[in-house]
Amino acid sequence: MNIFLSIIIPCFNCGKLMSRCIESLQRQTCQDFEVIFVDDYSTDKTIEVVESIEDKRVRLVKSPENGGACKARNIGIENAKG
Repeated sequence: MNIFLSIIIPCFNCGKLMSRCIESLQRQTCQDFEVIFVDDYSTDKTIEVVESIEDKRVRLVKSPENGGACKARNIGIENAKG
């Protein structure tokens, strides 16, 4: 049975933690997943860090405004394939 997971991570000014988060996800036994980072209008280097990740399973969706974690999760759900 194939399992495909969509992992949605709302992020706001958490560029310093992104690499560690991705490394943790890549070490999981289940490798059939996508990671959708939803940037909630960050003002730090969050976008640059996520865009520098060379993994086809990682996507970045930018929120048009700072709407909070709930709105960011909903945007992620709308863009999820799993």
